[in-house]
Amino acid sequence: MHALAQAGRVTGDIRYIEQGAELAQAAHAAFVHNPVRGQRKMLYWKMSVDLSRSLVPSMGQHDALDGYLTFVELQAAGTAVKPGSRNLLVAEISELAMICRGGMWETDDPLGIGGLLTDGSRMAQLMREGALTDASMLSNILRAALPGLEMLSNGGVLDQTAERRLAFRELGMAIGLKGVGLIRGSLLGQADQYGNSANMRLVQELMRYLPMSERIESFWSLPKNRQADTWEAHRDINDVMLATCIEPQGFLRF
Repeated sequence: MHALAQAGRVTGDIRYIEQGAELAQAAHAAFVHNPVRGQRKMLYWKMSVDLSRSLVPSMGQHDALDGYLTFVELQAAGTAVKPGSRNLLVAEISELAMICRGGMWETDDPLGIGGLLTDGSRMAQLMREGALTDASMLSNILRAALPGLEMLSNGGVLDQTAERRLAFRELGMAIGLKGVGLIRGSLLGQADQYGNSANMRLVQELMRYLPMSERIESFWSLPKNRQADTWEAHRDINDVMLATCIEPQGFLRF
C-alpha cells in the first residue's frame, strides 16, 4: 500500500492510489474483527493467503498504528495527486483510530522500535501536509521509542558477533533512526504550529541515538559478517533491509 501510494505520487496516476485503497479495504474487512460483542475491535495478526481464516488471532503491538497511518497516507496521496478526489477510506481510518486509542507502544525489540520511528516519520510528514493534526499521537510514538533505544544502546547488543545477532531486526531499527531527520525537518517546516512543542524535545533526544544506525549499517555491510549462519538463514529479507538502510529515502520520504 505504501508502494502504491508512492507510485501514485511519483507518476501522478491516481489509479495506483485507487488500487492501494482497494487493497486497504479488502485487508481491513478481513483483519478487523470484534472478538466479544460490545467490546473494542481488534486485528488478527496473520491471515490465510485467501483471507478466509485467521492463522494467528492475537493482535500485534503496532498493527493498528501501522494500518492507521498507511490508510491516512493513501488518502493524502490521493488528494495530492487529484485535489478534490473522493476520500475512499474514511470509515476504515476512523475504526483503526479507535483501536489505536490507549495503545501501549513501548518495546525493546529493535524491529519494533524501527517500525515506531518509521511511523513517526510518516506521521510528521502527514502533519506537514495537513492530513493529520494530532501532535499528541506523534509525541506518544516518539516517546515510546526512547526506552528501547536506551536499553539497546547500553546493553551491549551491538557488541555481539554476527552469529549472535539478527540483521533484519537491527536494520529495521537503523532504517527507523534514519527517519528522525525527516521528523525534525517536517516539524521545523511547521514551526509556528509544532516547532516549539514537546515533539521537538523528543526529536532532540532521539538524535542522540543516530550513531547506532550508522554502526548497524557498517557492521552488516562487511562481507565477513554476511557469511554468518544468522544472515544466511534470513538472507532474502536481510538483503532487502540492508539495501533499504543504505538508500532509505524512497521508503521513508513522501
